[in-house]
Amino acid sequence: MAKKQKSVEVPFYKYLWNFYSANKSMIKAEYKDLTKRILSHANPENPGAFLRKPQYEAFEIYVFLKEYLNNPRLSDLFNDWCHDEGKFCLKDTTLESGAQDLFAEEEAHRKLSDAAVIGPAIQQFENLRQGYSNYIFSLTMGTGKTILMALCIFYEFLLAKKYPKDERFCHNVLVLAPDTTVLQSLKEIQTFDKSKIFAPEYANVLDSILKFHFLEDDGISLSTMDGSDFNVIISTSQKIILHKRHKDDSASIQLFKDNWNAAMENDPNADLYQIDETELTANQRYIKITRLKQLGIYVDEAHHAFGKSLKSDMFDRSKETSLRLTIDNLAKELERSGSKVVACYNFTGTPYVDNQIMPEVVYEYGLRSAIDNRYLKEVEVKDFKNVKSGTFIQRTIDEFVEIHRGNKKHFKRYEGMLPKMAFFANTVDELTNELKPAVEKALINNGISLDSVLVNVGDEKITKSDDLREFRLLDTPTSEKQFILLVGKGKEGWNCRSLFSVALYREPKSTIFVLQATMRCLRSITDMQQRGNVFLSAENLEILQKELESNFRMSVSDLTRKNAEPAKERRIYVRKKVPVKMMEQISRFKVEPKKVGTYTIFDESFDFEKYRKTEGKHSLRNIDSATIRKEITSTVDRRFSPYSLIAELSLYLTQHEKSGVLFAPSEIRELIEKSTDGMDVILEKVNYANEILYDFVIPKLFEQLYSVKYEPGEVREVVKYIVKDPPQNGTGPEAAYYTMHFSDEMFISDSSAKYCAFNQTESGNKKSFDLSGYGFDSNSEKDFFIRNLVSNNEIKHIWFTGMLTNGQSNFYVHYIDPESHSLRSYYPDFLVEDKDGKFYIVEIKGRHLMSAPSTQAKVEYAKQMAALSKMEYVFIPDDLADMILQEFVRESYISNAVSM
Repeated sequence: MAKKQKSVEVPFYKYLWNFYSANKSMIKAEYKDLTKRILSHANPENPGAFLRKPQYEAFEIYVFLKEYLNNPRLSDLFNDWCHDEGKFCLKDTTLESGAQDLFAEEEAHRKLSDAAVIGPAIQQFENLRQGYSNYIFSLTMGTGKTILMALCIFYEFLLAKKYPKDERFCHNVLVLAPDTTVLQSLKEIQTFDKSKIFAPEYANVLDSILKFHFLEDDGISLSTMDGSDFNVIISTSQKIILHKRHKDDSASIQLFKDNWNAAMENDPNADLYQIDETELTANQRYIKITRLKQLGIYVDEAHHAFGKSLKSDMFDRSKETSLRLTIDNLAKELERSGSKVVACYNFTGTPYVDNQIMPEVVYEYGLRSAIDNRYLKEVEVKDFKNVKSGTFIQRTIDEFVEIHRGNKKHFKRYEGMLPKMAFFANTVDELTNELKPAVEKALINNGISLDSVLVNVGDEKITKSDDLREFRLLDTPTSEKQFILLVGKGKEGWNCRSLFSVALYREPKSTIFVLQATMRCLRSITDMQQRGNVFLSAENLEILQKELESNFRMSVSDLTRKNAEPAKERRIYVRKKVPVKMMEQISRFKVEPKKVGTYTIFDESFDFEKYRKTEGKHSLRNIDSATIRKEITSTVDRRFSPYSLIAELSLYLTQHEKSGVLFAPSEIRELIEKSTDGMDVILEKVNYANEILYDFVIPKLFEQLYSVKYEPGEVREVVKYIVKDPPQNGTGPEAAYYTMHFSDEMFISDSSAKYCAFNQTESGNKKSFDLSGYGFDSNSEKDFFIRNLVSNNEIKHIWFTGMLTNGQSNFYVHYIDPESHSLRSYYPDFLVEDKDGKFYIVEIKGRHLMSAPSTQAKVEYAKQMAALSKMEYVFIPDDLADMILQEFVRESYISNAVSM
């Protein structure tokens, strides 16, 4: 008897990330310039950046799929990857510097490429194939899925506005939530401050074009204009989903419908009457959505938290209430109307269903990683065996009080909010007759007012409107409610960061509810990582273990594992404000209008071959030569008319009135007419390749309108302080300090016995510690500091500056980012002064990052700044950080001389 073949699990998203990471510069070269600027501005490495690392990484993959891979169906993408075809042919070229560590992954890929494995894997993708691209982004609860969705949507609209003919970008968006609770949390897409992620000019553009339609109530119709752009429709899936009729219409109803359909055939408002001739009954909202162009569909909490419902909701087309069936039909309707679903983007908290990974996952950031990186609270789980419910409730409340109040009169507050505890009951009767009396008794025993109890059961007779208002205000400093008694409310959407504990005694009807309830208390609060406490019966602990394994592939012990080295909150005091004298030169570019005569745009400097679009056919035997090469026409370039071209040029060539120069569109038209090329020639070329307009035409016209004069500024001496005055956190001599977080392993205090001889307060040589302590990002930085502090007698001072990257210092280097062409700030790691008074600016960097374009840009500008101030800039690979500074400099000079 043949063995049953196991289902093939393909962690394709890991290989996708490795390919992107190894070839990032080459990949980004194909991105739109606007995209490069958006990515650069949102980068979490920027000082004061808003996005978390997993949000940004997921967005990187989102853009990678769209602008490099062109929105592929994953079955096609996987096939190309397996066979080194299409855009994945880069795998066979030399990897970029720093990608050597990916060779092990490539070897794993070769093993995966065995025919016995590839065949079933491709079939797995084919079984899920839709008529549109479908992707799953898995970010665990609390890492910011809603903000990630907003970022992706706003990016789509900015690109769609600038490149309206590019079919890769969404012009309209439908956001679907599984229920009304999650729907409320999606309001953040509308209210989110876009300037936290986007540059002000892009945030303003978004505010001017976005049209939100929040379908909260059943009676609200959708008011989008047919064929319009930049609509964001937010709804529950139930309000959009199609329902199949189960019986035929009677003869009288059919007669009425035939007559009505004939009357309404040419009426533009027919969709308002909700009559459709198809077998599926479509409501007005559904029909209005089918009349929008270039639709992107975003499914939030695609899995309804966790469990099997994802499989049935997202992949089962046989169910009449299946969300997948509705999306499939939307795609068909849009295609019939000349539009399409650009792609469907699903956002979920776990990539697993029944312990099997979903093949369409393109990015994953798991629960354990979120805890380890302090995006969530740590977790402690306690179970109670063979105890009655009254004892369970008393013990859990006693422990909650001990943790958050102790022997003090008042509870601690976290970001101004009282800590909260949630109890879950299965039924209203259980809550009313058992849970509530037991909770009240335990509170009285602890001297806590019963006014701190809030009940929310979904029954208007018990939970009044005032209770619902209090429930919505739980996560605010004004709320005095702390003990929340619930029936349900374990699912997504209830985002109470000040919830520190949950308790679940009775075994619920749905086993997944145990996991859902547990997750409710994990959202992070304060800059320090707090702890969430989960109290369960022994039976519920067993359920939690099974659900964690099924949905996260982890155990309860994995969940509750403590971080090996937690970062601690530290007060960093300024011991000495160190002034650094530097030379600075501020140059000016003066723009003045010119008198325009006859001129030529497409002169000898124009190279049309850079923009010529061709395709070639190659023989497998002679892959380097194309036997047939023909010119092709672009399908994504915008088609300009004389009027739209003038309008586009006006955006770039018209200065503001305050500058004293203002060119009206009519004057720009006159400027075009003065060229020897003429409007027809210009249109021909820019319509062939839009890049010609932005790369060549606009700069050439600018040269005709304006003269730019470079005026080198005077070189002058300035004083830069390594550290600025810290903020006042109260009154008194110890009230001025910065608050930072470092683990014990990466922090050196100026009062430590080993290093106090070098600080500013003790008697000694005061060699270092302008701050009360230094917190390092890497062991290599720490090794360099210790070695040169203790063993380098040629050094007079060594100050660590690499920790001052969030506005605490004005000792930084301005540089132009080579990818986004935007002005960025770079903070070196050390400033060193030797006994002869010479200064060194020192940077420690991973050797694999040395050849990265951004690193090279930082080095170039830092060397210019150092040379102007008669300093020396020293760039040290991390594997050589444990060296005396002067020895490294001497060896570098010798090495450079030999290589020359």
